[in-house]
Amino acid sequence: MNNLMRRKLLIAGFSLLVIALIAYGFLPKRQEVDLVSAQRGDFQVTIEEEGRTRLKQRFTVSAPTAGYMKRVDLKVGDAVKKGQHLVILEPLRSPSLDPRSHAQAQLSVSAAQAALEAAIEKERAATSESEYAEKRLERMTNLFSKGYIAKDQFEQSETETKKARAYKLSAKAAVDMARADLERAKTNLQNFSVPKSIGKQSLVYVNAPVNGSVFRLYRESEGAVNIGEPLMDIGNQKDLEIRAEVLSSDAVKIKKGTPVIFKRWGQEETLQGIVRVVEPAGFTKISSLGVEEQRVLVIVDITTEQDKWQALGDGYRLEAHFIIWEGKDILQVPTSALFRQGNQWAVFVAERGKARRRTVEVGQRNGLAAQIISGLSEGEKVVAYPDDAISDGTRIKQRK
Repeated sequence: MNNLMRRKLLIAGFSLLVIALIAYGFLPKRQEVDLVSAQRGDFQVTIEEEGRTRLKQRFTVSAPTAGYMKRVDLKVGDAVKKGQHLVILEPLRSPSLDPRSHAQAQLSVSAAQAALEAAIEKERAATSESEYAEKRLERMTNLFSKGYIAKDQFEQSETETKKARAYKLSAKAAVDMARADLERAKTNLQNFSVPKSIGKQSLVYVNAPVNGSVFRLYRESEGAVNIGEPLMDIGNQKDLEIRAEVLSSDAVKIKKGTPVIFKRWGQEETLQGIVRVVEPAGFTKISSLGVEEQRVLVIVDITTEQDKWQALGDGYRLEAHFIIWEGKDILQVPTSALFRQGNQWAVFVAERGKARRRTVEVGQRNGLAAQIISGLSEGEKVVAYPDDAISDGTRIKQRK
């Protein structure tokens, strides 16, 4: 009896073991997941955009008049003082004559020479008539004083003498005019394209409007320049600002006085800034993916001490982080742990080796973390990257 009982107990135990092993084999395996803890700490919501430095005050030095510019000795980066001579302009040089213009100029000289000779001959004739009239007037004056001629005859002689004098002066002026025309024709024939010595009174000096440095040279070699043509840009490197092109949907969240953090500008240390202007007008820009975007220009002043960013210059690139919300001691979890459950947010909380779905109330969010207002406690662990394999009650374990 005892042997029979033992045999039955042995068979029953073996059957229970087989059933337990079969049941264990059908149990779902534990899912390996990444678990993170809900923690408290500083929390910031930022808008990140690329920014570039630029001069607050840029002075473009231009030519006040057309002239021939001498070679500029300054180089980009050279310091200049207010009133310093930057550029020297000489009077423009005349163009050289082509063969046709040269032949025409020679003919003009010949014509002017002939006109001068004709005027000289007319002057001689007028001089002779004037001398004759003067002598005749002298004789008529003696006869009139003795009563041999009538007064009318004397006055007629006096009038003719005055006319002769006027003709003589007119002929002399015509000679002077013809001589001037000849000189002008000869001047047109001369070659003034070759530089000659020019007095200092004929030079125009372009001076620096302010103290600063040369940031750009539009031209360096000598040559002719037009009035108003830009020659160089001058500014103060210590007087920089940041311009960032922000999406219009983000620009409405940025206001004057918004704090800004600058990163990846070439050094590990971050720079601080504050928004000075959010321009009221937007503009359309094509993104690198070919999408039209409405952007707004935001101007930021650097508030960090200048000696920490003195290596920056005009047009340097950096990353601007506009802080539109921040808080202290904020309970937060990674945004990757959140998922939608209807119209609410939820997370999977690790409880006794199983994932339990829990609805949470979310506040502010940034690209990495989300503020938890209710539904979680500090220190509770949640699944960082829940997928379709995770559901309420799924057995989980920490991924190694």
